[in-house]
Amino acid sequence: MKNRQTALKEKYDVVIVGSGPAGASTAMALSGQGLRTLILEKKKLPRHKMCSGMLFPSALRFIADNFGDIPQNIWCQPLSVKGVRSYMDMDSPFVETAFSRGNRGTDGISVKRAGLDKWLCGRSDAALVDRCSFRGCMKQGDEILLRVAMNGHEFEVRTNYLVGADGTLSRVRRTLFPGFDRGLGLFLNYEEWFVGKIDLEPGWLHAFYDERLTGCFGGVFQKDSRIIVTNGCSQQEPVKKYFDAFCEYLEERHSLVIDETVASYGCVVHDMPATDNFLTGKENVLLVGEAGGFNRCAEGITSALITGKAAGESILKSIQTGENASEIYLVAAKQEIERCKRAYGFMEKSLGINPFTRSSNSLSGS
Repeated sequence: MKNRQTALKEKYDVVIVGSGPAGASTAMALSGQGLRTLILEKKKLPRHKMCSGMLFPSALRFIADNFGDIPQNIWCQPLSVKGVRSYMDMDSPFVETAFSRGNRGTDGISVKRAGLDKWLCGRSDAALVDRCSFRGCMKQGDEILLRVAMNGHEFEVRTNYLVGADGTLSRVRRTLFPGFDRGLGLFLNYEEWFVGKIDLEPGWLHAFYDERLTGCFGGVFQKDSRIIVTNGCSQQEPVKKYFDAFCEYLEERHSLVIDETVASYGCVVHDMPATDNFLTGKENVLLVGEAGGFNRCAEGITSALITGKAAGESILKSIQTGENASEIYLVAAKQEIERCKRAYGFMEKSLGINPFTRSSNSLSGS
């Protein structure tokens, strides 16, 4: 592991808030350039992340090219991820999107997300401090003054550049654009991990969109002898009712048998990419991954990696030329913005639905 978990210093060239793929990719792009780079993570690492942990072929190629081979100790079984099967309603056959048909004949793979994030961060030379929360920031001359909290105490850290890689509810974004989040659509996701049986084929992400079952979309995937069932809806709707209805459907139609519930998790996602509502930052503060709205129709790892690298390279160019980093990054991120928009456009065209913009369904009032 090249990076180190260390004590905070007073000054860095770049501070990255968030240790997911977006933050790790930013740090990797800056690595080897003689910069003092810090990754801040509010949780203790390795930490659980509510995510399928399915690496699509695009993410696999990026990681191979920029980080190297993923260690086998973070692989899951079944390892191969063949693609996505979409079930538009309860009575119709699924629509299959096989990765091998359009990704140079390759499948994705399944990994332990906590292990992946820690490994990615460890490939750079950035310092890493976990259990340290970003509280806010302000401009101070040519520098950015950060307030961070650790072990019950607040500290000040100065930096020349700040990167928000802190996810859906990004505190960096809310600090930078105080009123922006009030206009976002937020969606609750809830999942449970089961020991049991189901007649859905392993190695696929099974996505369900019938409005009698979900307020957004439901999913089923399997890894390491666990069946993971997830469901989502807008924050005004009853996510647990949808989840229970979905499980009843899976029991009736797909022979779900639950022997034991071993874990449950929840998270919030936003509708930024689904509504063409991206933010890249301003001045020397950049937003990457979900913090900036980058997500290819519920596949966020590829966008996180690409925008993280673009942010790192934009900072390097800013240092070399004196140009505004956010203006450089805006240009660099445009291609990924278009890819995200095309992903949602393809879904609407091929499946006839954008789950983040449709109206609430009947369960919301029950």
